[in-house]
Amino acid sequence: MVEQDIQKTTFRMHEGHYEFLVMSFGLTNAPATFQTLMNTIFKPYQRKFVLVFFDDILVYSKNEKKHVNHLEKVLSTLRDHALYVNRKNCSFARLKIEYLGHIISGGVEVDLEKVRSIADWPVPTNVREVRGFLGLSGYYRRFVQNYGSIAAPLTQLLKKGGFVWNKEAEEAFEKLKRTMSSLPVLALPNFDQPFEIETDASGVGVGAVLTQLNRPIAFYSRTLSMRDKAKLVYERELIVVVLAVQHWRPYLLGTRFIVKTDQKSLKFLLEQRAIQPQYQKWVAKLLEYSFKVVYKPGLENRAADALSRKPSEVLNCGISAPILIDLKTIKEEVDKDEKLQMLITEWKKTITRSTITFQ
Repeated sequence: MVEQDIQKTTFRMHEGHYEFLVMSFGLTNAPATFQTLMNTIFKPYQRKFVLVFFDDILVYSKNEKKHVNHLEKVLSTLRDHALYVNRKNCSFARLKIEYLGHIISGGVEVDLEKVRSIADWPVPTNVREVRGFLGLSGYYRRFVQNYGSIAAPLTQLLKKGGFVWNKEAEEAFEKLKRTMSSLPVLALPNFDQPFEIETDASGVGVGAVLTQLNRPIAFYSRTLSMRDKAKLVYERELIVVVLAVQHWRPYLLGTRFIVKTDQKSLKFLLEQRAIQPQYQKWVAKLLEYSFKVVYKPGLENRAADALSRKPSEVLNCGISAPILIDLKTIKEEVDKDEKLQMLITEWKKTITRSTITFQ
């Protein structure tokens, strides 16, 4: 604790007053302050061979010799800043570890305990329980093809006054639990190898798969708004390319990658001298990346095609238009209405001032 803040942690017991000399659990700013400290001291090593999430420090290396060297640097950094670790909570030189709900080895897979919690989740009875279920399952959405479309009926329940547990919500709930019980093992990215993105857009949604050497690294999908659904096929295919590239920006920025699409005209996207105004804003978002567009027929682009074509829900559309009625018609209808005539009669009886007239 900073010396001037120590007094703020004072608490009283039967033996007297005590103060924390080190940061305690429960302080409002403790998580952010501690994370800032860890990011600061490990800044030279972050994302080179160290990842830090609060007090969870992950050290990764390509071989045992480098791993020993990396561990020495991490432990020396902790010692230099008077930070201590509990030996019982440490694991060294492991080929397979659990980290933040994931099992990391030759690939990345979900923690079975977390999946079991999803499979055993009871049927939600209110918005809060639906939000909790979506929060837990959504943490692993990168493992699920078409997660957004599957969960769409449940997401609708989060709207104000929209909680009505119906057949669509029940089916989405059960399908999501079944899907979560058989998630794939995703490959770890290798930044020495080129990335590939397979994209596809349909009239319902868009989908994309990030791959490397034909192994999936992550999935992405989302349903289209009514406005986007009305766009031309070419523009929808362009939109999914932009969304996917921006979503995987940390992987792609600064590297040369390939985009595979079943829209053949997109192959010449960056070679066009004249681009229509409505497409310019989308193309501008791709200028900072280095990539090549490759045409891949829809029959060969099955993963992204499936992600984009799963319908999210049945949409009911209504159109309203005013019907004009003149005052003469309104007066005739009022004269025919018995209840209104009774009210008018009673109201006339209550008029006592000569300045008030009824028309």
